[in-house]
Amino acid sequence: MVAISVPKERWDAVSEAERRRIEEGLRGVGALGKDDSLSPEAAASLAVASWDPIKDLCNAACDVAAGAALAWCTANTGGAATALCIAATEAARQECKRHC
Repeated sequence: MVAISVPKERWDAVSEAERRRIEEGLRGVGALGKDDSLSPEAAASLAVASWDPIKDLCNAACDVAAGAALAWCTANTGGAATALCIAATEAARQECKRHC
């Protein structure tokens, strides 16, 4: 069992029902183990004080788009065309992230 430290001020701003829903959702996608839990910690606030959730979401969107592009490349190209498609996908992913 691992207690995952989260910022106390964010913890306090959310209802108990919503906290449980978040833990269950994170377990469902594998981000938390079966016996792991979230734990409010004042010190955790310092660790994530510079966290930019919008930038992280933008970066994640770039990665998702790149994943879809890679799937398209492998399904629709072959040989040297696949290599070019993968290179183009990576270049597009990096350009996308540059704008986040």
